[in-house]
Order: sequence, then C-alpha cells, then structure tokens
Amino acid sequence: MPPPVPKRDYGPDPINGEPLQDILTAIADPASGKPANFDTVLKQLEEQEQLSENERIVYVGKGSFGVLVENRSTKPRYSIRKRIQFEDEFEKYPWRKELSPGISRDYTPAPQPLSELFDEAEATVSLSGYGKAHPSIYLPKTE
Repeated sequence: MPPPVPKRDYGPDPINGEPLQDILTAIADPASGKPANFDTVLKQLEEQEQLSENERIVYVGKGSFGVLVENRSTKPRYSIRKRIQFEDEFEKYPWRKELSPGISRDYTPAPQPLSELFDEAEATVSLSGYGKAHPSIYLPKTE
C-alpha cells in the first residue's frame, strides 16, 4: 500500500468561504478548479434550479448532478429530467490526484515478494502437490 496522504490545507470553500468538511467528497469548482464542499454545491444547484414539489437534486457521477423527478404513478418511479455537468469530467485536478496514488499513473507499485508472504509450512504443502488432483480430496455436492 502506498503511504497515506499527508494532511494538507486546501483553503476555504471557493463558493461560500467556509472550511472544507471532507476532501474525499469534494467537488471541483468550475471557475477555480479548487475543491468545494459537496453540500455547498448541492445547495447552490438547488437555488439555481426551479424545483417543483416532487423534484430534487441528486449526484449522478463523474462530476454531474441531475434533477430527479419522482412520479409514483408510473414505472420507473424516478427519472432524471435534466443533467447538470458541474465539473469537467476529463480534467485531472492535482488535489484529487494526490488523494488516489494507487490509481494514478504516476504511482509505481512496490509489491512484497511472494517468498515473504508464505511461511515454510505453507511452502511445504504447496510443494507436496496436496490440493492438485489429489485422490483423497472430498468436494461436497452443492445445489
């Protein structure tokens, strides 16, 4: 596993100036690219959109939100009336990249050698062939 991400000061929320609550759930502000609180973005979109009683804003994924409509009389019960692309889904923000070194392209894994993962008893069992087409292995029938 890569070392944990060091504590960083990401500055205040660019939308309302409050401190960031959780960097892992932050959404990139389209104007500055800086991380913004998820709840702040949600509140901003609720104020921008004219929502009826059976509508609400939901996170769809990849930096986009949607206006969800609930209609109890039809199937499917929920539908997305409008999709709102809040952040650029193709932009690689540096603050987000450092949060996920295991999936970043600049991360070089350093796996532990297999010889260090098994003790001598496990190596003996694997070398004896036990478990590989051994006639005394019983596999119960499953339904």
